[in-house]
Amino acid sequence: MVLSREQMFDRILASDSSYNGVFFTGVLTTGIYCLPSCKARKPKLENVKFFDSVDAARKAGLRACKKCHPDAFVDGIDPEGTHIESIITEIRQSPGGCMGLLEFASKLGVGQSTLYKLVKKHYHTTPGEFLMRSRVEAAKNQLLKTHKPITEVAFDVGFESLSTFYEHFSRLVGMAPSLYRKLLDNTEFSVELPDNFCPKALLGYFGRDPLSLTERVQDNIIDLGIQLAGGAVRLHLEFGASVVTCQLSGGSAVEAHAVVCRMIGLDQDPAGFHLVADRAYPGWLPHRDIGLRIPMTPTCFDGVIWAILGQQVNLSFAYALRRRLVNLAGTKIDESLWAPPRPEDIARLSTDDLLPLQFSLRKAEYLIGTSKLITQGKLELETFTRRSAVAVEKELMAIRGFGPWSTNYLMMRSLGFADCVPVGDTGLTSGLQKSLKLEERPDAKKTIELMEPFAPFRSLATLHLWQSLHFES
Repeated sequence: MVLSREQMFDRILASDSSYNGVFFTGVLTTGIYCLPSCKARKPKLENVKFFDSVDAARKAGLRACKKCHPDAFVDGIDPEGTHIESIITEIRQSPGGCMGLLEFASKLGVGQSTLYKLVKKHYHTTPGEFLMRSRVEAAKNQLLKTHKPITEVAFDVGFESLSTFYEHFSRLVGMAPSLYRKLLDNTEFSVELPDNFCPKALLGYFGRDPLSLTERVQDNIIDLGIQLAGGAVRLHLEFGASVVTCQLSGGSAVEAHAVVCRMIGLDQDPAGFHLVADRAYPGWLPHRDIGLRIPMTPTCFDGVIWAILGQQVNLSFAYALRRRLVNLAGTKIDESLWAPPRPEDIARLSTDDLLPLQFSLRKAEYLIGTSKLITQGKLELETFTRRSAVAVEKELMAIRGFGPWSTNYLMMRSLGFADCVPVGDTGLTSGLQKSLKLEERPDAKKTIELMEPFAPFRSLATLHLWQSLHFES
C-alpha cells in the first residue's frame, strides 16, 4: 500500500502507533526523525520529509528523536521499559536514597502523573507502594546480614518514623522485625494473617486434587512438599484465626517464610480491589469474599508446570498429568509426600519419557523445552517477579507453548502481577456471564472490555469471577 504525503501526515497528527516502522518522519526544522506515534509537538507539513527506513533518515543528515526512540523501535527494544527497569533496580538497591515521589519522578525524568501511569503499567502497583515494598525488602536483607539495631535499619532504608516502619513491615512480612531476624535459627515460625483473611481459596486451591502427591489438605491444615535451595522438604501449615503456624522438616526457614508469604498473598490489596469493583459494577461483589486473595504457587516453576499442563484439557486430566510427572521426576520426601520436579529434573527427560504418561507430543515438547531454557540461563524465571510486566509478558509470549492464556495465568498465579486477564479462560468467561447476567459468554474482545473497569486489579477480579461459579446467584 502506497501512502500519500497527506495520508502519512494525517497518521502522525493522530500519533498512530500502528504505522510505526511503515514510515519515519523527518522534521527538517529540528533535524530529527521520529516514529509516527511520537508525542512531541506536531510539525507543519511543509517542514516534513518522510523516509522508509532509519538509514535513509540518517543519510539525509537527521538524528534520532530522544522522545520516541525510533532506532530502539527498529532494534526491537522498548526504551521506556528499559529506562524504568534501570531506575527501579537502582531504587531497590538503595531505597533510602530516594526519599519520596518527587525524587522518584525526577529520577525517571517525568512528572508525578506520568510516574503513576508508568509504575502502574510496568509494575501493577502505585509508586508509593513500590517504595514501601522496596524499603521493607531492604530492611529484611539488613536484618539477616548485619547486626545493626532495628532502629538504625529502619532509618537506613528510608523510613522516617519507627511506627510507619513497624506497620508496613508487619503488613508485608507477617511478623515483627525482631522475629524475622530469628528465622536464621529456627525451623518453626508463625505468620500473622491480615484482617479479614479468607483462607477458603488457599485451602481449596491446594486441596483441589485429593490424590495429589505434593499437597495434603485436611480442615485448616496444609502439608506440602517444596523444593528449597538445600533440597526437598515438608512444610506443615496450620491456619488459626489470626496466624498461620509453620513447621519445616529441614532447610532454610527464611526461604520457607518467603514461600508462605507468597502463597497467602501478603502483598495483595483486597480493600483497594473492593473500592474499584464497587465503582465498576455496583452490587455484584459478594460480601462473603471481602478478604479473598489470590492463592499463589509455592514457586514460579510450579506455575510453569500448571500453565503448560492446563492447556486445552479439563482439570481432572491436568491433575492426573501432574501426578504422573511428579512420580516420574519429583523428589520423594516420605511415604506420603513428594516435592514437585525442578527445571533440571524435567530438562533431563525426553518426549519418549512423557508420551507413555498420556502427554501429547506438543505438551511434552513445551514442558521440556521451557525447562531447558531455564537451566541454560536463557529464561531467568526467578527474576520475573522484579521486572516490568510489559517485558515479562513479551518474553513469555516468545516462548514456544506460551500464548495469552498461559502467559497471563503464570503472571497472576506465580509472578504476583495484579492486573492480568487470562483471556480464553472458560471459567473467567462463565463467571462474567453469570455475574453480569449476560445472554451469552463473552468472546476475547468482549472479555477484555468487560474486565477493563477492574484495572488495576484484574487478577483479583478474575479470582472472584472463578469463585462466583461455586455459589448460587
